[in-house]
Formats: sequence, C-alpha cells, structure tokens
Amino acid sequence: MEEVRLDYSKYRFERAEGCLDESRDMFMRDKLLTALNRSYYAIFHAIRAVTIIDGFESKKHKGIISHFNQYYVKTKIFPPDISKLIDSAFNLRGYADYKDMYIASRKETQEQISNAEYILTTIKPWLAKRWAEIEKEDKIMNAIFTRTSTRQFTPDKVESKYIIKILRAAMAAPSAVNQQPWEFWVSDDPEINERLSQATPYATPAKNAPVVIVPCYRTNDLAAPMMVEIDMAICAENILLEAEELGLGAVMLGIAPLEDRMNYVAEILKLPENFRPFMLIPIGYPVSKRPQEDRYEPAKIHTV
Repeated sequence: MEEVRLDYSKYRFERAEGCLDESRDMFMRDKLLTALNRSYYAIFHAIRAVTIIDGFESKKHKGIISHFNQYYVKTKIFPPDISKLIDSAFNLRGYADYKDMYIASRKETQEQISNAEYILTTIKPWLAKRWAEIEKEDKIMNAIFTRTSTRQFTPDKVESKYIIKILRAAMAAPSAVNQQPWEFWVSDDPEINERLSQATPYATPAKNAPVVIVPCYRTNDLAAPMMVEIDMAICAENILLEAEELGLGAVMLGIAPLEDRMNYVAEILKLPENFRPFMLIPIGYPVSKRPQEDRYEPAKIHTV
C-alpha cells in the first residue's frame, strides 16, 4: 500500500507541475480564464500529492483542502499563508469556470500563477523528503514480503562482511527484559555442515550450504528463562530478513525443544554446558528464487 501511495503522490505532483506550465502558457496567450483554471489545478494536484501519502481521499475539492489545512497547515508543516492562497485560488477558479461574464484581470491572474509557483516550491522539498522516507521503509518491508525459504544453494562462498551484517541484525532483535540470551556458532566447514544436516530428517539443506549459522541460547543468568524461545525466534527472523536483504537465501531448520536433536548438535559444535542450540539456519546464494505466497487473510483480523 505504501508503494501505491508513493506512486500516486509522484504522479499527482507531476500533474501539478504540468498544470502550472499550462497556466503560464495560457497567460502568455492572454487566455486568462484558462490560466486561472490551470493554476488552481496546479495547487490542487500538489496538495493531493501530499494528502494521498496518509491515505486520505475525497471526491470533493473542499474535502481535500480541509484535510490539508487541518493536518498540514494548522500543524505548521507548511506556512499558514498557504491556506489563504488555496482558498483564493479555489474562489477564482470558481469564477472563471462558472460565473457568467466574468472578466479576469491580468494582475489577479499573474498573482495566482505566482501563488501556485510559491505553493509548489514550498511543497516539493517536503514531498521529496517523504518520498525518500517511504522508499526506505518499503525497502525494509520488501524483505518481509519477498523472503522465502531457500533449500538449495550455489557453491559460491558467502562473504564474511555479509555474515557480520547478518549477525549484527540478529543481535538487534528485542528480547524479554533485554536478556539477550543468544550466541552464535557459524560453520563454513563442509564436514561439519554435513553432520549438522543429519540432525533431523528435514535438515538436508545444511549439507551443501556454504554457511550454517546455529543460534544458541545460554541457560544461566537469565532474567526471564520462560521467554527464551520467543527471544530466539525473533532473533532468527532477523537473520532471515537480513539474508534476504543482502540477496542471499536462508531457511530455518528446527532443533529446539527436542532434546535428542539439541544434544546431537551440541555435541558436534562442542557447545559449553550452559548453551543449548535453538535451530540451524543454512545460508547461501539461492539456486533459484520463487515469489512469496500472499498469506494475508482479512478474515483473521478481529477488531475489538
């Protein structure tokens, strides 16, 4: 939805600039009523480019103008004089379009074009900043909506700088009372990875993965031990999303809470007694990429 609003906002501001060019052209050709009309629409499309960002739409011009004034002028996002200029442009456009025998003066038409130029010049930098923010937000959200489980990897090595980024993302996860129970064992040893792939019937992707990350949690000095598995699950999700963001593929392979699997992995990695493995996460460059299934179901949303 953010992407759609962004596209509409950019399109509407382009229309605003186009209308402003048309108003100047009509003024030069002494077509003053048309110049008033086009300069008003330059303003109107510019403020619509703003209001669509927060999802507001209205079939009535007054509705758009009222929303803009309430949420963008009264809140001092834009200077207060813009409100009066918009109202003036709206009224003049009404005279030009609907009032019989209305004769526009070159002075008032020139003033309205200047007002439109001022409004567009004021709005444009704010829009550019918001567009950049939305694009940044979309980039983060895209990892959520493009991530799929990768079980087949190319033999290409995963650069150490990417592993560091992935682990940095993992450690950025929230945890209960900030207990941060995690530490990470990272294997790029084919022999170890092959042994890890035998931890469960579903762990075969670890066999040919260039890297396997094993998030583990400590069992001592925990403020909220009952929340550890939730902490680790959030941490693992960060790993998957950062891998996706970097153009890599990954998959979660469950180990905890099954003791036989956990003991098997702990023995391979020679974990200290106070650490337990949570899952295996093979990471590498995917052989192929498929689109994510859309799992959004409005019926599962309940408003109370």
